Amino acid sequence: MKRLLLMGLVLLLVFVLSGCGSKESEGDKVSPGEGQPVVTQPESPPQEEQGELNPLTGEKVTRTGKLVAVMVDNLPAARPQTGLIDADVVYEIEAEGQIARFMALFYGEPPENVGPVRSARPYYMALAKEWDAYYAHVGGSDDAFAKVKEWKIRDVDDTRGHPGFWVDNTRKRPNSTYLNLDKALSNKPENGSFKDWQFVDPPGGAPDYRQIRIRYLDNRVKYVFDEGQQAYLRYIFDEPHTDRETKEQIAVRNVIIQYARHRNLNDALKHIDVEVIGEGPAEYFLGGKYMRGTWKKKDLNAHTQFLAEDGTPVKLVRGNTYIQVVRSPAMVEKDN
Repeated sequence: MKRLLLMGLVLLLVFVLSGCGSKESEGDKVSPGEGQPVVTQPESPPQEEQGELNPLTGEKVTRTGKLVAVMVDNLPAARPQTGLIDADVVYEIEAEGQIARFMALFYGEPPENVGPVRSARPYYMALAKEWDAYYAHVGGSDDAFAKVKEWKIRDVDDTRGHPGFWVDNTRKRPNSTYLNLDKALSNKPENGSFKDWQFVDPPGGAPDYRQIRIRYLDNRVKYVFDEGQQAYLRYIFDEPHTDRETKEQIAVRNVIIQYARHRNLNDALKHIDVEVIGEGPAEYFLGGKYMRGTWKKKDLNAHTQFLAEDGTPVKLVRGNTYIQVVRSPAMVEKDN
């Protein structure tokens, strides 16, 4: 009997103790997860744009090609052109009789085709030479052919049987020859002498000058600044200058006016020479901001320097650049 009573007391004591151990005071209650170290997930760093930096535009590109300068026609029958909208740098200079012609440079994200392709002139070749670019054209003046050998130009000429040229039968000659860049350049060695250009982001805001107008004899060029794109939309005779394939209007981040001496050669075809080796005044329209300065090119192989009034290199806005080489300030107007 005593033994049973003792066992009962032991069981009662175990029950009481286990009950006390299971109870928590109100202040001791712990919410799930409370009291454990809080793990903070680090923020993902911003994703950098993939690709290499295009030295002609200051922008990242996922694909580059061989550096090539293509002579592109600008007669009314040649418009709209193919590929100009994808060019990194474009020169517009008179060919003869104040008929303007383009030389377009392609390196980053090159298009499939470019054209219509036209003939060579020595002063365009002098500019292509400073880039160590392949120079694509359809024939040229006698002086141009001589300079190809003398200057050791990386020549890509339809009349010499180079590959990549083809004819668009929907257009009439001489505005019907186009160039497939991949077929023309795929087997050629790497090339390119790139300028040490400095680039900045678009400044934003309203432009110093909303419109730029350039008067050639055969066409009237106009740039109108678009604040949304932070770029100058290009017009010819007040009509949007568009790309034949995409139908989109050409937009330009940087417009450079390069003043150079033009000299008539007094031949039957009214050929001219443009002195792109030397120096002279320049005007810059860079993402809406305007400044004056000078340009300098000391010899055939030297890069053209575009300088501010204090002699320091100008900083271009990231994006494409159009270089308008003209005779005099009388050809250029700017206003708001």
